[in-house]
Amino acid sequence: MPPLIDFETALQLATEGVAPLTTTEMVDLAEASERVLAGAILADRDLPPFHRAAMDGYAYCNEHRETSMPVCAHVRAGDTADVNVPPGSCIGIATGAPLPTMCDTVVPHELTDRGDPLCITEDPPATGANVHPRSADAKAGQILIGAGQRLSAAEIGIAAMAGHQSLTVRSRPSVAILTSGDEVVQAGKDPAPHQIRNSNHPMVATLVARSGGRCVLHRHLADEPGEVRAAIETAIGQADVLVTTGGISAGTHDFLASTLEQLGCRWRINGVAMKPGKPVRIGDLDGTAVVCLPGNPVSALVTGSLFLSPILRAMLSLTPGPRWRTVRLSEPLRSNTQRTLLRPAHLLDADTASVPSWQGSGDLAHLVGTSGLIRLPHMETAEAGIEVSFTRWP
Repeated sequence: MPPLIDFETALQLATEGVAPLTTTEMVDLAEASERVLAGAILADRDLPPFHRAAMDGYAYCNEHRETSMPVCAHVRAGDTADVNVPPGSCIGIATGAPLPTMCDTVVPHELTDRGDPLCITEDPPATGANVHPRSADAKAGQILIGAGQRLSAAEIGIAAMAGHQSLTVRSRPSVAILTSGDEVVQAGKDPAPHQIRNSNHPMVATLVARSGGRCVLHRHLADEPGEVRAAIETAIGQADVLVTTGGISAGTHDFLASTLEQLGCRWRINGVAMKPGKPVRIGDLDGTAVVCLPGNPVSALVTGSLFLSPILRAMLSLTPGPRWRTVRLSEPLRSNTQRTLLRPAHLLDADTASVPSWQGSGDLAHLVGTSGLIRLPHMETAEAGIEVSFTRWP
């Protein structure tokens, strides 16, 4: 057995040589949330396309302002700006309405007597006040959203504002998930007293979706070499990434790792000096990235977050991660001088983390509501108040 790779090296090796996918697809705007934009979105006209009122009130030319100004018209949002406003006059105007060419200032209602003629009852605003000028946000042809941006609600709104009903986005990496273990039963089946339900499949599938991938295949494997080999061969032909859970330790019924090696898988990572997640393996087989996660659910969640998610993000040309920041421990924790210890944690506030009491890598129940992972320093005990690294779940 080769020596374990240290944790920092493993994070770097996980995405080494992972090439971004080059295929794209067109999706309706309503389906584009969280997708990665393939080409830049440009402003198709000035934004805003006209000088518009930023407040409800009265518009006029400040140079010709009088102490008492007749109100010669009212302009609502959606009206044209084709209104004549003689010098010394004003118009009533609504937020978002276009300013006539002879107006350059808006006084809010609350600074006036709202009469006709209009009197400004407080200090009059400066020229240009409460006006959103044409092209102040962007000029026609300017890049609004660059290629490679992951699309949230704001970007969807901007795309619609620029006239898009559909967008060209990068294709999502396809992922095959093979779970294993004779003790595991599938959803919809009642487990016997000596069995457990398959939590790894929906959990890993959720990680895949949150990291930008799409699941194209799931099979649960019996601990039988022929079935394992056939499933791997099928998955390799269908997916950009093959993810397995369990079957990679040194047990007599662990066949996944050895079968992958027989088929030609070359490992970049073959065990990491970390806890939980020591057995994790990452490699390549016939152009498919292979990510072998441990079978215990907390170990699968931790290693999936730290290694699988960055691989999928790299395929989408996103910054792989994980992204760490500094927080302080709320209570002392046992650590380890040789191996990197990772613990699910709650963020109590912006810079304080608390680790729930849990019973090891099979104890998924105590992770409810956790915000992400902390990484403990190499020492016997991490005291309360010490600075540690924290990263959010994908």
